[in-house]
Amino acid sequence: MEPNKQTEPSVLLERAKQQQDEAVIALIERCQSRIVSAIEIAGVPRYDADFEDAQNQALLEIWRQFPTLQKNASVCFWMHGVTRRVTASRFIDPAIRRRRRTEKYGTQVVATSSPEEGPGDRIADRDLLGRVLEGLSPEHREVLVLRYLEGFSEEETAQLLGIATKTVSSRTSRAKRAAIDLVNTLEGDAA
Repeated sequence: MEPNKQTEPSVLLERAKQQQDEAVIALIERCQSRIVSAIEIAGVPRYDADFEDAQNQALLEIWRQFPTLQKNASVCFWMHGVTRRVTASRFIDPAIRRRRRTEKYGTQVVATSSPEEGPGDRIADRDLLGRVLEGLSPEHREVLVLRYLEGFSEEETAQLLGIATKTVSSRTSRAKRAAIDLVNTLEGDAA
């Protein structure tokens, strides 16, 4: 069976750069898991009320920026980076500012979302993981998620983040130490 010329990646990419909707949609569908992981890496979990808004904002920005995509770039890596930047700037940075205001002025903020329970879910472990990731700096969180939850190599992680491989290695070591300290602290508080 001969492949359809209209769905070949190079043809789709050229059509997407011209912002043809069906080509953009086809490429987004191929990279959907990377888009979702980028939103989570940036700090908006799937069960969060802002997740759908973050995804919509990311998809809109991907569509807007398609003409700027370099010819040699990996489309999924590029979408991952755009999504991570959009999510961090539009959802995480404001949340951090709100939290700092809360800490400074003593106003209490009440969370409105909770994890959805499903068969076989280990809610306590997910909650602990979520609190640990939330407690890490954005740099530490993203390197740990990319390396250990998404399974990217050091080289792939470096490419995604736009940093040197040695930086990924040292950041991963520091992030693991910080995560272990947070786990010990959180488990100590629970006892």
